Amino acid sequence: MRSYRYFPPLLVFLLGLMMLYVYPAKQAMPTYAASAVLVYFISAWIAAGFMGAIHGAQEHIAAVHAGSVRMYLVGKTLAIFACGSLVCFTAMIYPVAADRFTNGVSVGEWLTALLAHLELSLLGGLAALILNRTVIRNGSMAIFCLLTVQILSIVRNGVLNEIGSGFAPLFILLPPVAPVIDWLMNADTHASGGSVMVWIGPPVYGAVLYVIYLRIVERQM
Repeated sequence: MRSYRYFPPLLVFLLGLMMLYVYPAKQAMPTYAASAVLVYFISAWIAAGFMGAIHGAQEHIAAVHAGSVRMYLVGKTLAIFACGSLVCFTAMIYPVAADRFTNGVSVGEWLTALLAHLELSLLGGLAALILNRTVIRNGSMAIFCLLTVQILSIVRNGVLNEIGSGFAPLFILLPPVAPVIDWLMNADTHASGGSVMVWIGPPVYGAVLYVIYLRIVERQM
């Protein structure tokens, strides 16, 4: 794989993270909500880079060396999520190590924010897997669809507040990103632990999406 594919997203991530913490933040959770959104987009960008690194005959050869198409796809997915996890831990550790929270952050808050970052990284990576050039042949259309899905999944709650909750079924297929961000933004108003579905929803959604992805790609390869 061409390593230069991964420099732009990592560079943008580091620049975005430093800009986010130019000034110390009083409250940790709302700021972590912003860095989780950054991780969401960067993870999708990294995953898109992985998916575009090998095409056609090279991909078939790689699958043969891996033992099967599924093993090849799972291995590629694990590599994507390893990179996403590294990005998550960087986003979580940097502000603490640099002492950018004037009011500090508790262990419980830090672990909750870490879970949110990991889940959004998972959703971003999976969105890029399912909306990639292997599934959508037109590269520009694949990028457009990915960005549209990501943006709508973030602004979902705000849009529904404007147009009415009766339109919620139209957004049901979107990644469950908005509830996680909303929880972080309003952590002080939520009961300890918050809604269970806020945290269970992303991995369940991700598992279903990944099974669909494997079925589609295995048939195409």
